[in-house]
Amino acid sequence: MRIRPVIIGLVLVLISVPGYLDTPTLMSQMVHYMMGTMTGSIPGAGSGSILKQMGYPSRSTVVPLIQYSFVGLALTGLGFMVFGAIARKITSQVTVNLMTGDAKEPEKVEEVKEMKKIKEIHTSPQFTDERIQIDNRSLRILQERLAKGEITANEFQNLKRLLE
Repeated sequence: MRIRPVIIGLVLVLISVPGYLDTPTLMSQMVHYMMGTMTGSIPGAGSGSILKQMGYPSRSTVVPLIQYSFVGLALTGLGFMVFGAIARKITSQVTVNLMTGDAKEPEKVEEVKEMKKIKEIHTSPQFTDERIQIDNRSLRILQERLAKGEITANEFQNLKRLLE
């Protein structure tokens, strides 16, 4: 379970519920406030007629649109909450920092040397024939280029056949 998405989703839901419920009253208050400042003391100037003349949609059209936006926000929050509840935490990945021979920290250099020894034991058998070592090194270079994305799998197979 991931706690951050759950908290974000909860905040979104908590924001959207009062927004959905208070939209009609807030819209009425805003319209009355703005119309009072716009019309001033003009007799017979109703707020609806001025807004229609200015091209604004009616309040009965705008309020549902805003409420739908708050419903979408609530659904997004629920999605975050479900994702946070279902998703598993990613285990931390191990990173290996390779260092050059002039490193200042001796512990890390020793760790790198031990890692190289382990890698040599597990990945590359010790060959006495120089030709076999060169072929093995060439194959490792090809594998690295494939892993980096420099060549495709088909190109790798073709080059591997050429080496053999």
